[in-house]
Amino acid sequence: MKGVLFCLFALLAGTIVRAETPPSPGSPAAPLRVALAGSPPFVMTAKDGAPAGFTVELWQSIATTNGWTAATFRKFPTMDAALEAITRGECDVLVGNTSITSEREKRVEFTQPYYRAGLQIMVAEQRGHLAQFFERLCAPEHLRVLGGVFIGVLIATVIIAAFERRHNPDFPKTRGAGLAESFYYVMGLVLGKSSYKGFSGVLGRLVLVGWMVASLFVVVYVQGVFTSSMTADILQGHIHGPEDLPNKMIGLIGGSQSEAYARERNLDYAAYPGIEAAVNDLVKNKVQCVVGDAPVLQYYDYTHPRVPIHEVGPVFQPVNYGFAVPQSSPLREPINLELLHLFEVGYFDKLGAQYFGESYQK
Repeated sequence: MKGVLFCLFALLAGTIVRAETPPSPGSPAAPLRVALAGSPPFVMTAKDGAPAGFTVELWQSIATTNGWTAATFRKFPTMDAALEAITRGECDVLVGNTSITSEREKRVEFTQPYYRAGLQIMVAEQRGHLAQFFERLCAPEHLRVLGGVFIGVLIATVIIAAFERRHNPDFPKTRGAGLAESFYYVMGLVLGKSSYKGFSGVLGRLVLVGWMVASLFVVVYVQGVFTSSMTADILQGHIHGPEDLPNKMIGLIGGSQSEAYARERNLDYAAYPGIEAAVNDLVKNKVQCVVGDAPVLQYYDYTHPRVPIHEVGPVFQPVNYGFAVPQSSPLREPINLELLHLFEVGYFDKLGAQYFGESYQK
């Protein structure tokens, strides 16, 4: 009797343990939680809203082979945010152009690398020094100041014309000629080249001194605008590699390896949510270059032939891309096996040619 009760108790305990043990990742009862992060062409969105891109297609091939057809996808705004989700166990695998680094390896595990990459620099094509000079000269902040000065000159022109017409019998009588003569006086005062004698007496002299001081500030400001525009024009065309990045304003994707590179070297940079925003500011001269993953920059340049951009210098800070999984994840080994198999059968040659054409680096 005791033996029968013991067997029943053991059977019941095993049932409870099996019921409380969570299903392993990838089993039919537990769809894989896939984190998505990265830039085109590695992670994109198809017209129907489904995930797409180089790494997404690669992952779908691996998942199909291993029978992981059930999955939920979660898109993250930055790579760092996606890695945090993997670290906390909120997702089972990170699909994207994730750089394998020693610092990240302390938090997650990586599979075999599937792509060799690195950083590169993108610059705007030179549109001619004169065009760039006038573009900087006509910046809104400069135009506001110069517009205020111009309005002041017009007001002074009208006042002096009215004053001279009333008190100076030799002043031109017609309106057009009088305004032209008055404008000549005012511009002479602005440039400090006028011998205008209309301001007499103590009050007149005080007005003239005030006008001369204001004119001095205007001249200094205009000279400063011209000098800064010419200096920026000279510096803009001297970025040929990573050694030229100090003292330049760099655009990059926030949370990426390029941001870590800039932060470690105390470079000046502006972080953007994606490559599109960074390139837009590059073309508008708000940043002097964009630093990012070489294949991401090359793909954007290749798919936007009308945008005046190109890559310069060598690929530096070489890195490999891999899939990230939580520590001790059972997914790592089957992913590695399938990656090796896909390399052996030439799958990557076809996939690379599809997204990168002749620029695909094996």
